Amino acid sequence: MRRLVLAASLLFALAGAPAFAQSPAHAQPATPSAEAMQANADEAARVVDSFMTALIGGQLETARQMMLPDAVVMSNGQILGTRDGYIDGAAKADSAALRNVQRELVDRGAKAGANLGWVVSEKRLRGAAGTQGPRELMLSETMLLMRTEQGWKIAHIHWSGRTAG
Repeated sequence: MRRLVLAASLLFALAGAPAFAQSPAHAQPATPSAEAMQANADEAARVVDSFMTALIGGQLETARQMMLPDAVVMSNGQILGTRDGYIDGAAKADSAALRNVQRELVDRGAKAGANLGWVVSEKRLRGAAGTQGPRELMLSETMLLMRTEQGWKIAHIHWSGRTAG
């Protein structure tokens, strides 16, 4: 028992000692200022808007370039694929469908640090009279972005929709 207490005391004493004392000092990255964070968030939101403009306009190669190669796209809890799988597949139907609805941005929040950001949007989609399916949908959209050497790139997209009303 005495050895156990001694071992535990020694363990706690060593755990409290600065383990990094013999390793070279690493400067901690500076926390971005509130102004820089807001500028990053605004820039990330512009990338999201540009991506959606390209998607709706059928400019799928432009949309592809705004995404990381390993970006994952989800809709209503279903994985649609990584960037290339989505752009080469479901994006074509999404593009065609989005061209036939009115879109209204209802609410948006964005936040970004130095290298990671998110943009959350709520949108109202209105179909023309006589369109198949619900006439009006509320769409929730979350996009995660990472800063690369080429600027902000989309790392993840999740869309979910519900009937408005």
